[in-house]
Amino acid sequence: MEKGGIFLVKVTYGDLGSLFYSTIKDIQLERVYDYLRKNERIEEALVLWTCNRFEIYFYPGDRETVEFVQDYVKDRSLKHSVAHGMDAVKHLFLVSAGLDSMVIGENEILAQIRESWETSKQKGFSGTNLNVILKKALEVGRKARRENGNGQHARSVAGEALDEIEILPGQKVLVIGAGDLGTQISSYLSRRGIRFSISNRTSGKPTEISKAFGAEIEEFDKKKWKKYDVIITATKSNDVILGRKDVANSKIKTILDLGVPPNVSEDLPKSIKLVNMELLSKTIKSRNDKTNDYATKSLKTVNEEYDKFAQKIMNVDKEDLLKKIFDYSNEVIEEEMRYFERKSHNTENHAQIRKGLESTRNKLLGFVINGIKNAKDIRSSETITNMEMILNENFSRYEAKKVKKVT
Repeated sequence: MEKGGIFLVKVTYGDLGSLFYSTIKDIQLERVYDYLRKNERIEEALVLWTCNRFEIYFYPGDRETVEFVQDYVKDRSLKHSVAHGMDAVKHLFLVSAGLDSMVIGENEILAQIRESWETSKQKGFSGTNLNVILKKALEVGRKARRENGNGQHARSVAGEALDEIEILPGQKVLVIGAGDLGTQISSYLSRRGIRFSISNRTSGKPTEISKAFGAEIEEFDKKKWKKYDVIITATKSNDVILGRKDVANSKIKTILDLGVPPNVSEDLPKSIKLVNMELLSKTIKSRNDKTNDYATKSLKTVNEEYDKFAQKIMNVDKEDLLKKIFDYSNEVIEEEMRYFERKSHNTENHAQIRKGLESTRNKLLGFVINGIKNAKDIRSSETITNMEMILNENFSRYEAKKVKKVT
């Protein structure tokens, strides 16, 4: 793994609770990557945007790049948090194991991480640092589920949401949205033997869902939606797509709104039952108590795997940083020796002068070296990150001097 510190700026259900679903807004994946591309210093990035989290992992991490990413997030959420270095890595491990989700132990997050990784590659933001971390995170997520029995009681936002509404025999059901969540809902409806229709702004995805689950395709027309008894919205539209006037004089009895931000106005007739993500999150929270066994065991798995991974990465980081410090100090010593050699023709003193310079170097750097060797996480220290940047700048100046002399 190359050096420089992974940063994470995140807004999640864990940060905001049920408020997440009504405050996170104006986020579109394409625009996020377009924004990141404006900063030439950001070499790697991955955006994890699901129904209960918005996270941006990026490299290199320093004050300038963090403030740049924060500026984007601040305009779109009431609250966000930042993690640096191995703290960001551990968070991703917890996410992959389903321990930082609204639904503890959810399985869909593994596929969502893989898809986000693929998007990062397509956008040209995939690189050594993130690739190493993502590969390990997926391994940890699979191990947590394999060893701790989550497969015996697999949970998902889609499954938990459908448990909150009643679909009577013969009722007409419409799913609006053919993205990841819409596909998951379609899969659950099919497995429960419930016939449904699918509607989406664009073609392509609805056709795939129709072929996979036997769904009818409905036009993206609010007037056509009025003939359905149950409507399930699962889009990432920033706009409300169903309001009071849209459901007037309709057959609609139940709406399950899984949109983030909300797709459906709360100002609906009392005759229509509305379940949205904010209400759903409160119900799921009580159900999570039943997964304590999985959560406890999986947390132990994550901690063990993280400790091993962190130690491996940290040893390499420390060795490389110490080598960089010594290489730089040797350049300084060589420059001083060239100065003495020009001033003095007495070569007998040169060896003694070099020895004195090296001894002084070792004494001055002793506390720095010991501090780095004893540090548990040098990548979470902004001081060390800045020190490494200064070392790199000074190395560049030395290389420039060498080139100038040769030419």
